[in-house]
Amino acid sequence: MDQPKIIVAVRKRPLSKKESKEGQKDIVEVQGNTVIVREPRVKVDLTKFIEEFNFNFDAAFDQQYTNEDLYQQLVKPMVQAALNGTKITCFAYGQTGSGKTYTMLGDQNVVGIYTLAAYDLFQLITNSLVLSVSFYEIYCSKLFDLLNDRVQLVAREDAKGQVNIAGLSETKVHSVQEFQKTVEMGIKSRVTGQNSVNQDSSRSHAILQINLRQQNKIIGKLSFIDLAGSERGADVVEYHKQTRIDGAEINKSLLALKECIRALDLNKNHTPFRGSKLTQVLKDSFTGNCRTLMIGTISPCHKDAEHSLNTLRYADRVKELKAPQAQNSVDQLTRELMLPRQYIMNNYLFESPQANKSVSPPKLFDHDNTDLYQDEIQIKPNRNSNLKDKYDELIQQILDEERALKKAHRDHIDDLIELVNDEMKMLQTVDQPNSDIEEYVDGLDNILRLKIEKIMRLRKKLQSFKQHLMDEQDLAHQCQTHFYQKQHQN
Repeated sequence: MDQPKIIVAVRKRPLSKKESKEGQKDIVEVQGNTVIVREPRVKVDLTKFIEEFNFNFDAAFDQQYTNEDLYQQLVKPMVQAALNGTKITCFAYGQTGSGKTYTMLGDQNVVGIYTLAAYDLFQLITNSLVLSVSFYEIYCSKLFDLLNDRVQLVAREDAKGQVNIAGLSETKVHSVQEFQKTVEMGIKSRVTGQNSVNQDSSRSHAILQINLRQQNKIIGKLSFIDLAGSERGADVVEYHKQTRIDGAEINKSLLALKECIRALDLNKNHTPFRGSKLTQVLKDSFTGNCRTLMIGTISPCHKDAEHSLNTLRYADRVKELKAPQAQNSVDQLTRELMLPRQYIMNNYLFESPQANKSVSPPKLFDHDNTDLYQDEIQIKPNRNSNLKDKYDELIQQILDEERALKKAHRDHIDDLIELVNDEMKMLQTVDQPNSDIEEYVDGLDNILRLKIEKIMRLRKKLQSFKQHLMDEQDLAHQCQTHFYQKQHQN
């Protein structure tokens, strides 16, 4: 029997000591391959009730399962397949603090699946095979080498359609200890940031690639991706501008990743690799002889119910496993959109109060449509419903302008250096006997005029960029105000 191209699994972490002291309740139950979330809720009349959600996956693990249990069941067969030429990709996805990094890296007392895979590889490989490691991150669509002082990298696609990362370092390792030291060195360079979920949230996608080489030819590849923390829009709105921009880029890449994995599972002719930098650099992992594992990690406590439900919906939409269960139209629409339930239950966050509240779930996934953003619901806009669209467009404009401003700044510095060299030559000339002072004055005046023009041109770009940053701040507050108003109304 052929092995599936994609396996979707979910892992529930235990309650922490802090959460237990705070009186947090465990609302997640794992029964076989089914994950059940029982969320305590309150009706408008303050009546308390429990809302239940059921999700079915290829595998599900509760808090009693260890990293090694998960590895033995899901990852080890893939490691063995890598030695036979299969390209293996393993993702960890979930809310910050849900156990992604613990699953991948482990801690001081427990090894993660990175190291467990390394143990098996060194036992299985022959003397003719060489194991090498590359480690890089994707932060705001930019690539940085974590094993080479965060040098910025460039991904280029050649004439054969192969994506190559120019300048990416590759470190040969000869033992598990060397492998661990290499990974630890890269982890220290990774970008983190603050949000309402975690003071040290991963704001980048970290990609660890293990290459198996024989006479400089790659015969097997394993890619382990620790995805950036997935938080709701309401969380990133509460923090500073860069965190919000990070969140917009993270959400865009996660959407593109979901579409690529689903296209792989459905054997589509077209896979939207160019939807994000993440899917572009992983193009090789989605084509040919390949297998993919996605591990969704969730928190059990009721304060994280929305985050856990979002993770489960994301994983559920990746593979679209069909489990017979009764659903109302609102829950179905929520699952299709992969959004916080409040967004739907409050009749759309950015919709005007006068808008018609009766909206039938449209057909969101037309498998013949290869558009990357086919998930997005098509609702006729009204006066306020385009707030979210405006915000997304503004974020994209800010990201584009940031790149253009940095390029203009570098060009400006190059021009100034050239003008300074001209000034030095002028001073050397004017210091010579019988020099023409009027020629010096005219030359200096011309150089100062050029400097002013270049400075004003750069400053104009800067002022435009600053204004858009201020616009983003105002729009973010409008979005947040809408969110809390809707919460109080309902």
